[in-house]
Order: sequence, then C-alpha cells, then structure tokens
Amino acid sequence: MIHAILIALLAAVIGLTPQSGLAAGKDFVIGLSGDATSLNPVVATDSQSYIAEWPLFDSLVELDQGLNVKPLLAESWEVSRDGLTYTFKLKRGVKWHDGKPFTARDVAFTFYSVLDPKVTTPHRAYFDALAGFPELTAKENPKKPEELAVRPIEVVDDHTVRFRLRYPSGSFLAVLVNPRAGIVPEHLLKGADLNTAEFNRRPVGTGPFKLVEWRRGERLVMEANADYHGGRPALDRLIFRIIPDGVVLLQELRAGGVDFIENPPLTEVARLKQTPSLKVLVADNTSYTYFGWRQDLAPFTDVRVRRALYHAVDVPSIVREVLQGYAAVATGQFPPSSWAFDPSVKPYAYDPARAKALLTEAGFKPGADGILVKDGRRFSFSVRHDQANQSVKDTAVIIQEYLKRVGVEVQLEPLDWPTFVKKLFASEFEGIVVNWTNHHDPDPFAYTIWHSSQWKGRNFAHYKNPRV
Repeated sequence: MIHAILIALLAAVIGLTPQSGLAAGKDFVIGLSGDATSLNPVVATDSQSYIAEWPLFDSLVELDQGLNVKPLLAESWEVSRDGLTYTFKLKRGVKWHDGKPFTARDVAFTFYSVLDPKVTTPHRAYFDALAGFPELTAKENPKKPEELAVRPIEVVDDHTVRFRLRYPSGSFLAVLVNPRAGIVPEHLLKGADLNTAEFNRRPVGTGPFKLVEWRRGERLVMEANADYHGGRPALDRLIFRIIPDGVVLLQELRAGGVDFIENPPLTEVARLKQTPSLKVLVADNTSYTYFGWRQDLAPFTDVRVRRALYHAVDVPSIVREVLQGYAAVATGQFPPSSWAFDPSVKPYAYDPARAKALLTEAGFKPGADGILVKDGRRFSFSVRHDQANQSVKDTAVIIQEYLKRVGVEVQLEPLDWPTFVKKLFASEFEGIVVNWTNHHDPDPFAYTIWHSSQWKGRNFAHYKNPRV
C-alpha cells in the first residue's frame, strides 16, 4: 500500500468454471476462500463481504463493461450547472425483499447512516464532497442533518432525491456505485445500531437474489428474486461455499462440488487450462498485491530504510515465479486503465548492494547471526497475511528470503481471513502482504488511503505527507 512494493495484477480475475456452460434454472455454486464478516453494505469492510452482498443490494448507479456509470435504482439524474446539485429520479415499483416499497427515504437514510460518526464504516471519507460533511462527521458534538442550513441529502418526494455538494466533484457518481453505496431499508434499520444489527446477518435488499441461509464458515444460500426490478435472474439459487484450503477448493471444482472459483493458485493455471472439463477465464482488473509496513513505527520512519526495502526485493521475479506472468510490476497505486496513471514513473530497480548501503547509512551494522542491528535492536519484524491466498503466501515467503539476504529478518504470521481483516483495519501489524482492488477513478479513493485523517479508515499504514 503506502510506500510499498507493488505488483499490479493484470489478470487477477482468473475464474474457473465447467466447460459445459451454465443452463438457466439451476443452482450456481461459487467457491470462496473466506467467509463474509457482514452483509450490510454500510458497514462491510472486506472483499469477501462485498462479493457476498453484491447480489443482495442495489446502488443508485452501476458501471457498465466500459466502466461508464449507468442507472440502476435511479432512472435518471440531472446535475446543476455549477456541479453542486445532483437530482436523481428513482425507478418506480421497486420492492424490498420483504415486499415493502423502495423510496427516496431509503436513499437518504443510507447515506446519513454512512455520515453518522456512531456508525463504524470505511466508506465515510468517500462522501467528503457532501454539503455539511465536516459538521455531520465531527468527532465531538456532530450536528444532525436538520441543524444544517443546507441539507446534503433531500427527499423531494417518494421517487426523487437530491444531493448537495460543498465543492464540485467529478467522481461523485463513481462513489455511488456498489459495494460502497448499496442502499439499505429505513423501515428495518431506523433506530437500530448498524454496527451490531441482526440485519447484518439477515439482510433485506432490493437485489436480484434474496438471502435464505448463512451458515458461518460453511455457506451462504441465495434464491432468485422473482420481483426483481431488472427481471428475474436466470438462476434459481446462488450458493457460496466457504473453503479456505486452496487445494480442497480445486478438488471440489474438479469433482463438481463448486461451479466457479476466482483466483486459483497461479502456478496451477497452465495445468488447469489443459483440463477438458474446466474453462479458464482471464480478465484484466484494477487489483495489485502490496508489501507494506507501518509508517509510524521505527525503523520504517527513516526514508533510507524504506528505499532499502524497495531495492532489496526482485519484484519482476515475483511476477514470473509466483504470478506466472499474469501481472506487471506496478509503479504506484493507479492502474494503467486510470487517467491518473503516469507511464513516466519507473519502479525501483532490484539492487541489493544499494539496499545494503542505504541500511548502513541509516546506522545498521551486521550482528553475529548476520541480521542487522542498530542501537542494540535487531532489524526483525513480523509480516501478517491471509493464510488462504496462495499467491499472497508465496509472495510473502519470497519477500522474506530477499530481505534476509540484506540482513533483515521477517517473521511470517498467516491468519484466517476474518482475523486478518480485523487486524488490518485496526493497524495491528508491523508489516503486511495483501491484495487490494483499486478504482479506475483516483478521487476520492486515493484520499481514503493516503490522507493522514484516514488513519482510522483505510490508511492502515499511517502514511503522512503534507505535500500529498
């Protein structure tokens, strides 16, 4: 992440599905390496939760295959000439899974919940452009919407909602896309504690599927929503099976226990392509793998140390050996598909001699066992990662070996996905290796990761730079 060694996965969305194809009117079983932590889009924090809640909830808008914004729950919208007012006309006849009508009040309730400082959500900073954002989200004595001179979200009528901004934002429509902006029902959540509500385990949405069962650590079962405003899905049921062991997951795929898995071990892809019963799908996306560390912990506070770690790791070799060429070396946070991508920026060269020189400049000297020492302290730190992600595990092992060659000791700490996510968001780590999915539009997503005000949000590594 921040000041990290990045590997952009150009083909992270590698899926495997039976060659025979999928007929309408059947179950479709997806294998996941980890369980969701919450099915409430307002408070969900991790990729497994996003995957599971996506079929259940709709947002006002969505992205088409060309990454252009198009209507979903919204029928249309207008933007004022000054760019400060967005007025959405909502689809009529949309129903929640419990049969209640969807209205503009649900939209207002959802986004006021995101702005409520009592609600623990990683999405709040995305809506910084809304009028009254500083007052509504203040840590001490936050104001209520009715106390503001200008309300950021106004219910005009049952099928019209208006957003007012405090400054023009070219990316405002982009942040209204699920999974960060799935609409939740006011009639079920008004007055509830969204952090702990039973709704988070038994959600009711407007999406194409309804949740009928969630066995923690085992499976989620969803059935087709016959009243879906976009038409009944072709599938009868969507089933997510939780299988943390990658070897077992592949066995289940071959045996027909699951119909689809995402991101198989990349070392297996070539062999899987030769399996007649399987079809391998490869698509570009905006993900990257990063090795990061806490910026506010010594010795990472020293820029020479950070640069040394860059030079110590042969990232192209990780692309070849771990990612099997299904990747490219990244030079920053933004993917090549983003207008913010700068092709003139070059990656750090693999240069272990330079790494050693920088560490010497920073005051480190070799200890008796070869591990560097400064002020009586060995340069040794732990690196946490998701134990179920094979490419992440392999990347962490290779990084461990490269750093050992320059005198830095890394202690790997694999964790199950829910525990890892909890530690990540609490910044309870020294180092991490993790996959991250970015957005093609850098603003305001970059703000949530880089800005010093987001240390309790997605700025896990506690990066701080006034210039940035």
